[in-house]
Amino acid sequence: MVVVGACTISNGMNSKILKYLILLAFILLIGAISSFWLSGPSFREKDVIFELEGPTQVGAGEEVMYKLKYSNETRSTLHNLNLSFFYPEGSAVLVDGQILEDHSEDFTIDELAVGEKGEKEFSAFLIGEKGSVRVAKANISFKAGTLSSVFEKDVSLSTTIVSAPITLILVAPPNAVSGADIQYILDYRNVSDEDAFDLILELDYPDGFTPHDFEPAPDLSKNTWNIKSLKKGSGNRITMGGVLNGKEGESKIASVKLKRKISGEYVDYQKSSAVTVISNPVLGLGVTVNNSTDYAATLGDRLNYVIKYTNNTNINFFGMNLSVKLDGDTFDFSTLDTRGGFYDDSTRTITWNPSVVADFQNFTPNLKGQINFSVGLKSAFSSVIPGASQDSFVKVSAKFGTQKVPDDFDGNEVYVLSNLVTKISTQSNINQAIYYNDPNLGSSGSLPMKVGEETLLTVHWQLTNPGNEIENVKIIGKLSPGIEWEGIAMANNDLPVPTFNVNSSEVSWVLSKLPYGTGTVSDKYEGIFRIKVKPSSQQVGSKVDLLSSLQFTGADSFTKQELFINKGVVNSDNLVDRPREGLVQ
Repeated sequence: MVVVGACTISNGMNSKILKYLILLAFILLIGAISSFWLSGPSFREKDVIFELEGPTQVGAGEEVMYKLKYSNETRSTLHNLNLSFFYPEGSAVLVDGQILEDHSEDFTIDELAVGEKGEKEFSAFLIGEKGSVRVAKANISFKAGTLSSVFEKDVSLSTTIVSAPITLILVAPPNAVSGADIQYILDYRNVSDEDAFDLILELDYPDGFTPHDFEPAPDLSKNTWNIKSLKKGSGNRITMGGVLNGKEGESKIASVKLKRKISGEYVDYQKSSAVTVISNPVLGLGVTVNNSTDYAATLGDRLNYVIKYTNNTNINFFGMNLSVKLDGDTFDFSTLDTRGGFYDDSTRTITWNPSVVADFQNFTPNLKGQINFSVGLKSAFSSVIPGASQDSFVKVSAKFGTQKVPDDFDGNEVYVLSNLVTKISTQSNINQAIYYNDPNLGSSGSLPMKVGEETLLTVHWQLTNPGNEIENVKIIGKLSPGIEWEGIAMANNDLPVPTFNVNSSEVSWVLSKLPYGTGTVSDKYEGIFRIKVKPSSQQVGSKVDLLSSLQFTGADSFTKQELFINKGVVNSDNLVDRPREGLVQ
C-alpha cells in the first residue's frame, strides 16, 4: 500500500510540472509574437514627413509665404538629404535685391536623426489674372540607415488668384486682316482701399505689330508708361494704334504687365492679355518689286512693281479702285511708267479705276488680277545731310476697294491695304591713284623707268560713300611679281594705315566702318603707301604691272547686303601725273 501511494504522488507532481512548462512556452510564444508586431521594421518611408504649407487663395501681386516642413519619424537616421523648392510659374522672387523669375532653390542636410524635424520658408509675389492658378512644388531625396536605396518624395501646393487690387483690362479686336490698322485699349483702375505708388505699365506687342500712335504718349520707349501714383478708386485708359501683320489663322497675343517698386526694384504685380486671330481678308492685295518683297535696290536701279488683287468672297463688288502712293525722294518720277494709271503729281499717287481696268466695274467672286508699273531711282541721293542715311529707302502704299458697299457689310467702304518698303543699298567707290611725283612724298628714281634702276611710286586708295554706313570694310591689293613694298604707309583722319603681308605680297587696309557722306559731306578716306620698281632686261619696251588686283568688301549697315568691288591690273602707263610714260628703257 505504501509503495502504491508513493507512485501516485510522483505521477501527480510530474503532471503539474508539465502543465507549468506548457504554460511557460505559451507565454514566451505570445511575447515573441507581440514583440515582433509591436517593434515592427526600423524604417518605413511613410514615416518621413514632407509637407508644403501656404495660402490657397491670394490677391494678384501679393507676397506669399511658403513653409516647407520635414521630419524623421522612422527608427533610422536619414542621410544625404537633398531638398528642392520650385517657385510657381509666373512668380517674382526678390533675392539679395535682384528679381528672379521662375526660380528654384536647393539645399542639403547631411543627417536627420530619429525624431528630428525642421522647416524652411520661401516667399514670392504671385502675379497673373484673376482666376489663374499658381502651383509651387518641392522635392526631397534621401538615404535611410544602412539601406543603399535612394528614396524620393514630392509635394505641391496650388494657389488661386482670386482678386486684383488694380484691375487691368486689355481689349483687342478678336479678328483682323493682315496689314490692317487695329487698336489696343488698356483700362486700369485701383479698386483697393489704398493709394498705389511707383507703378509701371509695360506692354508686350505681338510679332508683326507696328505701333504708330498712342494716347497718352508712352515714356522712354514705345511700350512703357510710368505711373507715379494711382489714388484708390481712380483709373485711366491707354490706346495704341498700329498695323498688325501675320498669316491667316495665326493667333497674335498682346500682353501687359503692371509692375510696382519693392525694395528699390520693380516687381511684376499683375498681368493681362488679349488675342487677335488673323482672318481671311474679303479682298486680297499684295505688292512685289523686281519679283521680290525684300529686294535691295541700288542707285540708278529700275523698279518694276506688281500689284496683285483678289476677291476672296462669293460676292460681286462694283466700282473698284486701286491707288498706289509713292514715297521717297530717291524716286526719279520723270521715268515713271503707270501702264495706263492716272498719276497725280501733287499727291504722288497713281490711280486705276473701271475706265482703265474692265474687271473693276464688276469684280466677281474669286476673280484675280494684277497691275504693273515701273519707276527708276536717281543716280544719287537727293539729300547730303550727315546722318540721313537711314532715309535710304522708297515706299509704295496700295489701297484697293470700293465705296459701293454690299448690304451685308458695315461701314461706307470695303477696302484692303498693303505696302512695301524697299531699302537702297550703298554705292561706295574706291579710286586707286598712283603718282610718280607725290604731292606729299615727292619723287625718287627715273621716269621713264630704266633697267636695273629703282623708281619709287606712291599708291593712293581713296574711298567715297554717298549712301548708308558700311561696316567691316576691307581693301586688299596684290603687288605684281617684281614689285616691292617700300615700307612707308599713312592715312588721313587718324585712320589705321595699310599693312603688308610679305608671304602673300598683299597690301591690306581694314576699317571698322565707312560713314555715310564720306567724300560728299566730309573728306574722302585715303590710305597711302609706297612701292619700289626695279625693271629687268626682259621688260625693256614694255609696261610694268604694278598691282595685279584690288578688292573692296563690306556690309551695308542698313540693308545688311554684302558689298563687293573688284578692280583689275594697273600698270606703269596709268600714273596720274605722268600718264603714258610707262615703257621701260
